Amino acid sequence: MKVTVINKKDNRIEFNVSGITEDLANALRRTIISKVPIIAIEKVAFYENSSVMGDEVLAHRLGLIPLKTGPAGPESIELSLEAEGPKTVYSRELKLKEMKVKGKPMPSEGISAYEGMPIIKLAEGQSIRLEAIAQLGTGKEHIKWQGGLASYDIKDDGSFEFFVESYGQMPVTDFIEKAFEVFDKYIKELRSFIK
Repeated sequence: MKVTVINKKDNRIEFNVSGITEDLANALRRTIISKVPIIAIEKVAFYENSSVMGDEVLAHRLGLIPLKTGPAGPESIELSLEAEGPKTVYSRELKLKEMKVKGKPMPSEGISAYEGMPIIKLAEGQSIRLEAIAQLGTGKEHIKWQGGLASYDIKDDGSFEFFVESYGQMPVTDFIEKAFEVFDKYIKELRSFIK
């Protein structure tokens, strides 16, 4: 298998893979879409919610906020959110409880991949106060853990030209590297079963 990067810009990358079959190309595409571990909010404890949005709907909405995921990051993190109206609450207001990853403290700010993503609009007298746990998961389990999209085109020489876009949880190069690691792990597991 030979991989050649064609173009990389922002959170998108195009690369060519030769020396594999269409079955393997599709397996790689599916690995990129559904098997790269991404962190997303899974559990929410509401202490106060006087907004017009119900707890379940707000929890679901929080789960879909893309959170930054490091390749060597923790399996779970704890977040909190406290806001009082009148105002629009944005993803940048999610606060990370202090934790360490491999001996280094994680920044308490900037956990959301897109800081200006609106969560809810609060009117005068409305407020929310909650704590949440974000966990690693994969797109195979739920769309909130999907880190990006991938497609490929079969070229005349039999190679496959892939287009991959990261949703922002991790840089596209890290996202692709992790996808290839996962793909390699599955190939090795398959070989061990065959032997």
